[in-house]
Amino acid sequence: MQRPTPTAPAELACLDQLRRASGASDGPMERHCLRVDMLARAMASERGLALDDEVVLCAALLHDIGLYPAASRGGVYTDDGAELARETLVPLGWGSERIELCAAAISQHHALRSQSGLGAEVELVRCADLTDVSAGLVPNGLPRATIREIFATVPRSGTYRHIGGLVGRALRERPITVPQIFKLH
Repeated sequence: MQRPTPTAPAELACLDQLRRASGASDGPMERHCLRVDMLARAMASERGLALDDEVVLCAALLHDIGLYPAASRGGVYTDDGAELARETLVPLGWGSERIELCAAAISQHHALRSQSGLGAEVELVRCADLTDVSAGLVPNGLPRATIREIFATVPRSGTYRHIGGLVGRALRERPITVPQIFKLH
């Protein structure tokens, strides 16, 4: 399995946004985002689903960006990331349907219920994020061998410490917003 390489203008713009917000290239968050992309695509393959790969990669790259002070608007970080995606993708000529699909994948990635009704991209980014942050304990239908291969391709080192630090900051600076990431709809 190959590591994703952003090539389309939108993918490169989203990667640039992530790197500017995080201050790192190939840091723990970037690697987490790439694993989310890889896991979502693998889940789609297992389920026989077609995806808009560019939407998935852009959503994966920006799904946690609202945790960074440079990208935060002070609100619910998942919604902040969705808004940043809209701002990034509109000038690149994306249609409103694709933009909203990407934004929904970002804003709903911690939803407590299936988001399949919003699109396969939305649901699979949600499932892939859970699989990655659970270190594969919640496989969401993926064979363990596939998960291990993805984790070997894009290492998980530093993931918990980095994301934990960002979530800790969000809890200190905007505590009332953090539970709102767990959407019920």
